[in-house]
Amino acid sequence: MTASLSVGIIGTGFSGICAAIQVQKQLGIKATVFEASDEVGGTWNHNTYPGCACDIPSHLYSLSFAPNPNWSRRFSPQSEIHQYLRNVAKKYNLYDQTLFNTEVVQANWLEELKKWELTVREKGSLENRVLLFDVVFAGLGPLRIPKYPKEFKPFEGTIIHTAFWDDSVDLTGKKVAVVGSGASAVQLIPKLQPIVSHLTSYQRNPTWCIVRRQYKYSSFIQFLFKWVPFLMKLYRLYIYLGREIFYVNFRYFDSYVGKIARKFSTKEMEKRLISKGRPDLIKSLVPDYDFGCRRITPSEVYLESLTENNVSVERNAIKSVNGHTITTADGNEFECDVLILATGYDTTGFLGNLQVNGRNGQNLNQLWEDNYTKTYKSVAIHGFPNFFMLLGPASLLGHNSVVTMAEIQVDNAIQCIKQLRRGTKAIEPTKESQEEFVTKLKTDLGKTVWATNCNSWYKDAQGEVFALWSSTVTAFYWHLWSNNFKKDFIKYT
Repeated sequence: MTASLSVGIIGTGFSGICAAIQVQKQLGIKATVFEASDEVGGTWNHNTYPGCACDIPSHLYSLSFAPNPNWSRRFSPQSEIHQYLRNVAKKYNLYDQTLFNTEVVQANWLEELKKWELTVREKGSLENRVLLFDVVFAGLGPLRIPKYPKEFKPFEGTIIHTAFWDDSVDLTGKKVAVVGSGASAVQLIPKLQPIVSHLTSYQRNPTWCIVRRQYKYSSFIQFLFKWVPFLMKLYRLYIYLGREIFYVNFRYFDSYVGKIARKFSTKEMEKRLISKGRPDLIKSLVPDYDFGCRRITPSEVYLESLTENNVSVERNAIKSVNGHTITTADGNEFECDVLILATGYDTTGFLGNLQVNGRNGQNLNQLWEDNYTKTYKSVAIHGFPNFFMLLGPASLLGHNSVVTMAEIQVDNAIQCIKQLRRGTKAIEPTKESQEEFVTKLKTDLGKTVWATNCNSWYKDAQGEVFALWSSTVTAFYWHLWSNNFKKDFIKYT
């Protein structure tokens, strides 16, 4: 019965690709996939800045049903991850069912038909067209709408955001300013430092930067992983369990174990700066907030690059930008040729241009802008039948692989879709079940380091943690393993 359903999937990152494959595997449905760009890959297609890589080991940051024995190193670069996603898409013939250069600009729930009306627009076209689907997956991803702080608009030189890197700009011998201290800045700055004449790193909040412990896989190891797949599965499990144990530092941050982790990381960072002859940078670069409150950014070269003679670290807030001059609150001025914004993404507004209207005309964008982002188990949303969110609120992580989270979410959504039989045309969680999930989630998040006093993209405008799951991936799996369809859901015929 479910095989006759029509499914639309928005996005071709890890979550969208996973959904398209599993919907066909488990339900026999060939979904229609929408991709706004000309290639699959999501954030790994768009982010091409120098040094771009993943900070989760590659053998875990990959789909469990599509292992790759040929990862070149522990933490693979963007190009390798992107190629992996293309290979998976080719293997499962997703290119044939994907509409490229096609942006979904609106999703409207049609109550009478019990279907979703998707309004799509092809790149370069002024005309929209409308398509109907029984089920919609939103695999938009949280890292898609770049933040462009308004105060930098007056800058008259070249502005580049790390999310849309411009390879045509030659930075050799230029004076460069990099704004931000998150993962993209940590990866980018060591690549720029050797080639620019001077680099100023503007960071309101320093980052916890532990040593990455990168290494390459030998051809012998790759051979073993290819011909003895069990070893690769065992290795993946080993990485997974290690990351799960690391969660202790986030939940019990104020315990003896958590304090030891912070002390060790502090000493490690101080030692690295002292070894480069720059103990003066300790106060500027070692965080004064709890370990893990913001995303930990591992690198073996970031701190070292900031100690070089052609690099300045500026912790004071930027007061004004005029022409090519950046002025900080203490009156310091810096002239630069190129301004690089490593300012991250608008995670609270990641729906972007997509307007989602559910039952009774309820607009999801406005709902989440005005209130806490409520979902049921991070997948379904009350008032939005047959609409399944992937890697949205309450499903991201600070310690493990979100690819595993996406797989768990897809399986949960498929459980819901399987209920669409014997006259049932639509399904959504009750308001009560959603409130119960959110209440417990917020209570549990309040016990973690993520809720402590620091600024991070994990939090919404009110300072509440909304983006993250509150516990381990294992706990997430058990929580989403089954749904109580009699108690927690409304079915529409």
